[in-house]
Formats: sequence, C-alpha cells, structure tokens
Amino acid sequence: MNFNLIRQSLEAMAVVSATSNGTVENVVEENDRKGWLLKRTHFTYRWKLAWFELKESMLVYGDNEKRLHKTINLVGAEMEPLEGGASFGWTITPGDGGQRTFFLRASTEEEQQQWMEAICEAQLRSQDHGSHACVVQ
Repeated sequence: MNFNLIRQSLEAMAVVSATSNGTVENVVEENDRKGWLLKRTHFTYRWKLAWFELKESMLVYGDNEKRLHKTINLVGAEMEPLEGGASFGWTITPGDGGQRTFFLRASTEEEQQQWMEAICEAQLRSQDHGSHACVVQ
C-alpha cells in the first residue's frame, strides 16, 4: 500500500472539507474531541471521510456533524496503531465480544496522537473501563 498516496488523498480531502464546511481543525470541548477522520468501510474496505465525536466512553460518527448515527463502545476496547508509521492510522477493537475491528486514519501524526490519547483518557474516565491498561505510543 502506498502511504504517500494515502497522505496526499487525506490532504486533498482536508482541502475539500475546508471549502465545504469552513473548518478542518478538530475542536476539543470539555474533554470531548470532535473532527473529521477517515474510516475504512466494513464491506468494501474503502476509506471514507466521516465526522467523529468522542462522548464519554462512546465514539459516535456519521456523515456529518448533524447526522451521527453510529457508535463504537470504547469500554474495554483495544487500540493499536496501524503498521507503517506514515499512515497516521489505528484500529479500535471493542471489548464487547464482537468480532469487528474499526480502522481509522487522521491527516497528521499529531492528530492521530491526539485522538488516541483522547480515546485512552475517555476509557480511563469510564467507570466500566476494565482492567487492561491503555497505552499510546
């Protein structure tokens, strides 16, 4: 997989996003994180831009800020960076016994780190966070 091509695609999407909704930057309010990320689709394995919001121990997402219709339960979830450091991606595997793993990508390494830290903090704040430690590299 050509990670430079993926990075260029992310940068191009950020430009489109900036012109269509007026902002590219993620906003952090009251320990919650919001912003655009790429998510690999479940069936076609294509990368699709989606709006994500971290709310307590849930990561909610959808087509835009007003249409958040899907959730990822972070309680007991495991998070790992994707292979190949230039991808700015990571996986989340919920701890609810399901077999699905979510693949996410940020536009920069800094943004990836911020999201992973915010998710880790949300897990630790949860009363049901479980016994495993959350580690962000």
